[in-house]
Amino acid sequence: MREKKLSVKMFGGFSANYGDEILTFGRQRDSKFGQLFQILMTRPGQEFSKSDIAESLYGWEKVEDLNASLNNTIFRLRKYLDGSSLPPGNYLSLEAGILRFGGAVEMESDVGEFERLFREFREGKDKRIKAELSEQACELYQGEFLPQLSNEQWVIEKSRYYQKLYFAMMKYLFTFLRGEGDYRKIERLAARAADIYPYEGWENWRIDSLISLNRYQDAKTLYQKTAAHVQEMGGFLSKAQQAQFRKIGEKIRQPEGTEEDISKYLMEILPGQGAYECTLPGFLDCFHMLKRVIKRGMVQFSLLLCTILDGNGHPAENRENCEKQGKKLCASFQSHLRLGDIYAKYSENQYLLLCVGAKKEHVSEIGSRIDVDFRKRCGGRGGISCRLLDDGRGW
Repeated sequence: MREKKLSVKMFGGFSANYGDEILTFGRQRDSKFGQLFQILMTRPGQEFSKSDIAESLYGWEKVEDLNASLNNTIFRLRKYLDGSSLPPGNYLSLEAGILRFGGAVEMESDVGEFERLFREFREGKDKRIKAELSEQACELYQGEFLPQLSNEQWVIEKSRYYQKLYFAMMKYLFTFLRGEGDYRKIERLAARAADIYPYEGWENWRIDSLISLNRYQDAKTLYQKTAAHVQEMGGFLSKAQQAQFRKIGEKIRQPEGTEEDISKYLMEILPGQGAYECTLPGFLDCFHMLKRVIKRGMVQFSLLLCTILDGNGHPAENRENCEKQGKKLCASFQSHLRLGDIYAKYSENQYLLLCVGAKKEHVSEIGSRIDVDFRKRCGGRGGISCRLLDDGRGW
């Protein structure tokens, strides 16, 4: 019969088990005595300063006597452990201002093991062993630290710390695996990392791996899926974020193809009516191209900013409403703009329009036409404002 152990997991959620028995720590998921147990189990069996724990648990609250509050919390945790499925024993030892969780049971903690593996990784010299340690640690990291307590200051600080360690080991591991040509493992680990931390660069690693594995269609699909999600979330606003997403797109390649293959690849699958919707990076490419072409006097265009308004005529702020109204605005673009026009979502309540062939004097009419149709779709509520950003003059 296998000996029971106290097993605690805190990455991606919280669970504590003694064998098959679950430790619930009461109905309140954010109880202070439960948090005290979680702090102690980040390094099971090791010593913690009582003053540091008090500061973590109560430092951001208006508590007159931190020491008295912590003493009460320790008492409550002891009382809970006495009535739990754990064997009888003294699990909390307090001496000279030092608190420690120990006892006769074997203990394991994903966070404690993660920290141990990182220390060995940091001190190691052999590249392969460091990569193996990184992989073991990253397998333990199933998500952010205690996400259900993400409003607690001590959890926020710990979460940032563990994220930093995770990123450092993942990047080391990926660099090593790339040197070994193990793109399958990179793709698998990068996919999970991107699920935990989207748009932090893990998509780059995954797309690189898919291309190296000659899975060009999968790489393209991943890029398009990511681009669509970016549009839903309001697009990238910062230059750094735009550069990051562009870097992903630049990695997309196709295998060598015939002229027929290339023609099919370039064709729009289902040409729609009205203006063409594209991602923000794609829109930026179109705009830059037109700015170059206009120098030769071959085309005229106007760049417009359309902003969704609330019932008081102010820029809409409610995210859920913006999402619903955004879909209606896109329908107006497709109904009242021409096939050669282009639009993209810039932010939650802002859209960019490239009206090819439209001069400055046409802007008011275009904006009015879209606004009227948009109001009809919204039942007469809200509206949009259209402002000219660029009248198509060359740089």
